[in-house]
Amino acid sequence: MFSEAGLPYTREIDRVPNSRRALQVGELARDRGRHEEVHPRLMDAYWHRGVDIGDPEALRAEAVAGGLDGAEVDEVLAGDAYLERIAADTRALQEAGGGGVPAWIIDDRVLVPGAQPHEVFERVVERLGSG
Repeated sequence: MFSEAGLPYTREIDRVPNSRRALQVGELARDRGRHEEVHPRLMDAYWHRGVDIGDPEALRAEAVAGGLDGAEVDEVLAGDAYLERIAADTRALQEAGGGGVPAWIIDDRVLVPGAQPHEVFERVVERLGSG
């Protein structure tokens, strides 16, 4: 599926990392208006470059390269910041019927489960826009 979509895919990590810290960094980036820079870096780090996104040092490097303040990233990674928000988002997804990763809730109305082609998202957005 990756190659069909023209996306890079390299799996060099021997284990699936715990993504909780990456989610925390993502929420920090969202709050600082840097999500559009940080999120793609984290995805590329994991899926293409095989970076362990559970490793705080690796996350810090990606976050700083995406424009976040290193000291603030360190503080978030050392604590429980954003964990309540992440848990609430996870509960909302599960209540909507999502049971795996990836899954998206679009416009608080439609669940798109699993890895889907771009066209699926286009159809969902189109239908929501005309409804």
